Amino acid sequence: MALLLAHLLGDFPLQLEWTTRNKDKSFWPLICHGITPGIIAWTCLLIFAQVPFLSIQNQAIVIGYVAVHLLIDDIKFRLIARNYLPDNWKTFLFDQSLHMIVLAIAAILLTGSHLTEFIQSIRLSAPVKTNILEVAIIYVAVVFGGGYLIRYLTKGLAKDIADEASAHLKNAGLYVGWIERLLVITAITMQSPALVGLILTGKSIVRFPEFKEARFAEYFLIGTLLSISLSVFGGIVLLLLLYGTISLK
Repeated sequence: MALLLAHLLGDFPLQLEWTTRNKDKSFWPLICHGITPGIIAWTCLLIFAQVPFLSIQNQAIVIGYVAVHLLIDDIKFRLIARNYLPDNWKTFLFDQSLHMIVLAIAAILLTGSHLTEFIQSIRLSAPVKTNILEVAIIYVAVVFGGGYLIRYLTKGLAKDIADEASAHLKNAGLYVGWIERLLVITAITMQSPALVGLILTGKSIVRFPEFKEARFAEYFLIGTLLSISLSVFGGIVLLLLLYGTISLK
């Protein structure tokens, strides 16, 4: 966890803008990008894990971790520059997954544990697995499945405002619906229904100028209320599954 925190700090908030802009153009920005996670890694290890700093073995492990980190970044930028890899979210997630594997290996070496011990330390208990399964089912069913249901229920209304919707970003309404239902389910599960009002208010403010058109206002209201209702229902089901009771503050 200390190494993970160091990686997140070094790769995102503490990464210099100059290195971000130029580490794919020359060698020195990449080196600077490597020094930062090395310093942060040792800082986190000393504060949270009390790893001996003067150990030659530990120094070699951290240096190796930083070197592999740099190698992964360098290969990624070269592949993107030559158009072998697209510069999109898939490449980003793949790159971060490789970094997680390197972090896990470094953690195993620093603690002197075996792979089986490491796996056992992060293994989830049966009740936790059941909870994760329940949460995943509700979120996927409501966020994505609910979107299809709402689309079918409002299909007749959508035809009347098709021309107006064409001026908006492609699939923007779809993505807004996903995020809206995800946030509402989370708000209900957190037992904070007041957040639902903030979500609905924010969405309404953005579309306020379009409410002058009666047909669009009716379509927006019906779709939003259906989305909110499905999400609240999903959140209540999750409350029952996780806590065995419904308690909204």
